[in-house]
Amino acid sequence: MKLTITLFLVVAVCHLILADHVDGRCTFKCSLIEDIVEKMLKSRGSNNCIHPKPKEIPAFSASLTDTKVLGATEIVKFNKVWTNNGKDYDPNTGIFQAPFKGVYQFSFTVMSTRGKELFVYLWQNKTRLVAVYPGTGYNEGTANMVLNLEKGDRVYVKCGKNGYGYIHTGKGYWYSMFSGYLIHAIK
Repeated sequence: MKLTITLFLVVAVCHLILADHVDGRCTFKCSLIEDIVEKMLKSRGSNNCIHPKPKEIPAFSASLTDTKVLGATEIVKFNKVWTNNGKDYDPNTGIFQAPFKGVYQFSFTVMSTRGKELFVYLWQNKTRLVAVYPGTGYNEGTANMVLNLEKGDRVYVKCGKNGYGYIHTGKGYWYSMFSGYLIHAIK
């Protein structure tokens, strides 16, 4: 945006200084600036970026359908899929696999069960990232992360305690959910 404004100002100044005024009309005489403006208008962006077609842009959103007792290191399988462009989220495993190298946004919300504790993490491959501890008793916790992913990286939500995690949801209320989408793909 700054480059566009700068070029516009250069063109305007060049026009005022180098223009011939013939019969009340201006004739533009600055071919270098004309060439720069033409190239700028033809430019399609950086060579470091790729732009997937809209149907290829990975985006998913899924909810948990039933209250569940999670094992100590169990991946949460958010099985009610609302959106799954590209089918990169697998509700059978609870894992999103990046189809492109790029910048992605992920969020998840989990609700604890009455009188039971819940502690979960967001994971990237085998690296534990952020934790959510909603505590006990119908409390919610939410995390949002922007991640740089390589093609094939896996992102998921996993129970984070040595014991069990008690995750709550309600039929038709979908208190616990997981979503993600591509912000910007990179070559």
